[in-house]
Amino acid sequence: MFTMRRYEINIKQKKEECKNIRKFAFMIQLYITRHGQTEENLQRILQGQMPGHLTQEGIHQAEELRERLKDIPFDCIFTSDLKRAKDSALIIAQPHQCPIIEEPLLRERDFGIHTGGPYIKISHALDPSAETMEQVAQRATDFLNKVSDNSTSLPLEGESEGASILAVSHGLFLRVLQAVFWGVPVRSIEKMDNAEVRMLELDPCKHYSGTLLEEVGGTAN
Repeated sequence: MFTMRRYEINIKQKKEECKNIRKFAFMIQLYITRHGQTEENLQRILQGQMPGHLTQEGIHQAEELRERLKDIPFDCIFTSDLKRAKDSALIIAQPHQCPIIEEPLLRERDFGIHTGGPYIKISHALDPSAETMEQVAQRATDFLNKVSDNSTSLPLEGESEGASILAVSHGLFLRVLQAVFWGVPVRSIEKMDNAEVRMLELDPCKHYSGTLLEEVGGTAN
């Protein structure tokens, strides 16, 4: 049985020790993955915060990723609350007895009036109805700190040297999140394929912040 309160006590104790003498090497392994292929991906539609619908190939991609990740003892799984991400997360989560948490911070960029139209090159000329890259970066920063600071109750059974967490999200948002994490321009982060997974190690003692210096030149949502 998962004990959320026990996790909160454990991580707070570890963080306090970490701040004082760095006695504990408690790290959070954050696995990030993009949803499976969607009908809108094939049609080159700018989905943004549209629901999105997985293709049969997208379902297959999620099933393959499920097999690759089945032996990782995830303590919880976060997913964007958009349909294409939730559907992918439900497939990936099948072997894991852990909570699935819908997290609006993980949504794709809101492209405003451009949403539902053809792919476009992102530029400073986007309509003001679109979410700015700075706003997307703030959401990414908020999510990293939410996980790192344990501002939500993450279930972890007993004493542990770390936690393993999966986040299912979207192509552009995950590039921004990685740019914030590494402190580099978004352009330096390679685009993620559908159902590709990467891993970041979060330090619970660190507070993440970042300012993007540039826009990106494409979309992957």
